[in-house]
Amino acid sequence: MTERPALRRPARAGGPASLTARAARVARVALGAAAATLLAGCTVIPVPTSGTAPGAVASTGISTTTSTTPAGFSQPGQPSSAAASPTTADPSGTAEPLAAASAAATLTEFLDFPDLTPLLVPSPEPEVLAPLLDEALTVQDGSVSAAVRDGLTGELLYDQGADTAVVPASAVKVLTAVAALGVLGPDHRYTTAAVGMPAGPGGTAVVLKAGGDVMLGTGANADEANGRAGLGTLALRTAEALQAQGTTGTVSVQLDDSGYEGPAASPDWSSDIVSSGNASAVQPMATYGGRAVPSRDTDRLHDPALYAAEVFRDQLAAHAQALGLDITLAAETSRVPADSAAAEPTSTESAPTEPASSDPTSPDSTSPEPTSPGTELASVQSAPLAEQMAYMLQTSDNQVAEATGRNLALAAGAPGSFTGAAQTIEKTLAGLEVDTSGMALVDASGLSGENLVSASQLTAAMQVATTAPDLETAVAGLPVAGEQGTLEQRMLGTDAAGNVQAKTGTLSSVASLTGTVKTEDGRTLLFSFVANGQPGVLDNARFAVDRGAVVLAGCGCR
Repeated sequence: MTERPALRRPARAGGPASLTARAARVARVALGAAAATLLAGCTVIPVPTSGTAPGAVASTGISTTTSTTPAGFSQPGQPSSAAASPTTADPSGTAEPLAAASAAATLTEFLDFPDLTPLLVPSPEPEVLAPLLDEALTVQDGSVSAAVRDGLTGELLYDQGADTAVVPASAVKVLTAVAALGVLGPDHRYTTAAVGMPAGPGGTAVVLKAGGDVMLGTGANADEANGRAGLGTLALRTAEALQAQGTTGTVSVQLDDSGYEGPAASPDWSSDIVSSGNASAVQPMATYGGRAVPSRDTDRLHDPALYAAEVFRDQLAAHAQALGLDITLAAETSRVPADSAAAEPTSTESAPTEPASSDPTSPDSTSPEPTSPGTELASVQSAPLAEQMAYMLQTSDNQVAEATGRNLALAAGAPGSFTGAAQTIEKTLAGLEVDTSGMALVDASGLSGENLVSASQLTAAMQVATTAPDLETAVAGLPVAGEQGTLEQRMLGTDAAGNVQAKTGTLSSVASLTGTVKTEDGRTLLFSFVANGQPGVLDNARFAVDRGAVVLAGCGCR
């Protein structure tokens, strides 16, 4: 059992990449009375100055450590003689968009930040927003639970059964991404290794050790997250290591895919999940998310880990022959028993591998159990976790989600099982101060109709992600309406196109949309719309949740 690493809580310093994270820090340090002074004549929405960073003056909001003064501005910590007194917010609750844009440009240049518009325009008024969303989210059957939060403050602006636990479908993947990035970190990489050890008289076993990467490629691809680590590359490095050791004779390839526990397919999934190709056996190693090729139009493999091992064996044979090694590769790949009490290793029959030496004979197909821990011969590493999570969110890949859930559970010291993954995700979210009351997860992908999460919890998790640099991929990696991922063909030609980023969700009676959007004036909002109890074709429910996102994109709502 591994020691649980420290939880990666939202960072409070450094250089966060997400707009909201950067804006929140500016709000604490640079805004308040001083921002209003700097932007005299512009309407500025008051921002709390609590939590002022060390070295800053609370009364002005400007750091005393600044050494240069732009023309027209006061010395740090001193009032400007040229600037007017702070402008009072418009009591009517409205602000001139052009003035706000000008203010944003001025303050952006002064503070060297990319875009401060979301800080300088007001959030929609709940009483104006409510009737628009009430109409947009109307469905003929079933119900829609909905929550809309201000992306900066976290304030709940719209609540339609927001605290009711509902079936979220693939919106669960947002929670999985947040938890994985929190436990493992965005730069984490999975390692797949080849380990050499003696196996029988004069023989050598090369054990392919799974490390949690289910996005292996048959050959390395540095440009893609899916297929970044290549089995062909691993095989070449392994052959070179065997050559350097002077290995000769019989070499067998064995698979060690231990680590995960429990059933490989959830008993809570509907019977057609695996047969339809939505997922296959959840194992700690696979090519292309459980497929033989990167195309998502192909069927998933019945035994992804064993297929990957067979690809590795074939590549190892080819590279060994090319290097002129005097070895004979076994014709079959076997599994290392999980423990000493396990049954005989299982294997699948395949066409004999062409031996690398001139000896055409092959050893017995069942390789003996290794007799020592062995020595690592070679390894390859996956794309960083942040890239894998972006791929998972873009494509809604269930295989990647389930493996990620088990990997983060193991890292946290929990069992690598459906239950271990679900419980670890919930505990991690609670540690990030998301209220998990009433939340009940049974998998990491959202494939089960037994998952229960509220719209409020989904938006709260995104709120945490937008203010924590380590977690930002959970939002920044979401599909873009009308442009990419599972939203490529949705909301085309609307205010939401190119603006809304959201995770889609679909089950037999569920349609959901959970993500982020900028309003007409540039204010960032977080939303989750979850339609449950939808009979038959889900078009009506999908149109409803899309309409909700379009309303938010085109709404000033003041």
